[in-house]
Amino acid sequence: MDFIGNKKAVDILQRSIQNATLNHAYLFSGPEKVGKFTLAKMFALGAISGSELNLDIDNVDKDAMLDLVIVEPEITEKNGISKQRDISIESIRDAKLSLSLFPYHGKYKVLIVNDAHRMTNGCQNALLKILEEPNPTTILILITNEIDRILPTILSRLQVINFGLVDDEDMQVGFAENFSFQKDCVELSIGRPGLAQYLSEHNEEKLFRTNALMELEKIRKGTLNEKFKLAEELSKDAVRTLDKLNVWLWEIRKIAVDVNQIESNRACAIIEKIQKAMTVLKRTNANSRLILETLFMDM
Repeated sequence: MDFIGNKKAVDILQRSIQNATLNHAYLFSGPEKVGKFTLAKMFALGAISGSELNLDIDNVDKDAMLDLVIVEPEITEKNGISKQRDISIESIRDAKLSLSLFPYHGKYKVLIVNDAHRMTNGCQNALLKILEEPNPTTILILITNEIDRILPTILSRLQVINFGLVDDEDMQVGFAENFSFQKDCVELSIGRPGLAQYLSEHNEEKLFRTNALMELEKIRKGTLNEKFKLAEELSKDAVRTLDKLNVWLWEIRKIAVDVNQIESNRACAIIEKIQKAMTVLKRTNANSRLILETLFMDM
């Protein structure tokens, strides 16, 4: 299956490989599950092999994988609740050691740091040292959906490649040859091809997002006690609650377009409040229940 959407980003990376104008370091910035990590791997393997950008995500050069180093947060689960841990400084130090070795297969060794905003300041400073002393056989690719959490000293050394949400029509065309794909997953994926594919393969996740829309309706029409009860329930798993808030954002944005000016202004105000709540919820020491109670009262 070919890569779907974000043609501008694809074209920039394709030309850089074809013209041998590769930079030392990149930042792939944009929403979650729009293909940043997938395209980063395709770009990395193309750079390593010295060939064109291979957009067939089902057909990769396995030898080139030997020169690819991937660092990303570890997901832990306890009592059915998932939690993402920050990237450790040890992970970056191990990656630096691997990058110091001569490439096995091609011209480059490539480091991909997925969810780079989950690096601690100490971890980012360790990465900065790699950027300050570039190795001619090394390429770094950082991936984030929270660019404001990357240190300015790091950002100034990166070429930023921006990604956006993908139109439903583009996704329908992209998935047209996948006969097992469920078309209603496109709408539930809120512009994210990676999520659409995942939903098509995991009915429990599809049900989760359908239920999220039902909960949004409960909040809009429910009593204060019902809102507080839901806030208490959702506060137990911040990671999944953030997923639900993303679903709500997309739904409310659609409402804002289809209603009169007064209702549109109200919808936009709710969108802003949800976005602020999401920012605070991402802090490890946040009082999730209080944040959600405050948000639900305003909805």
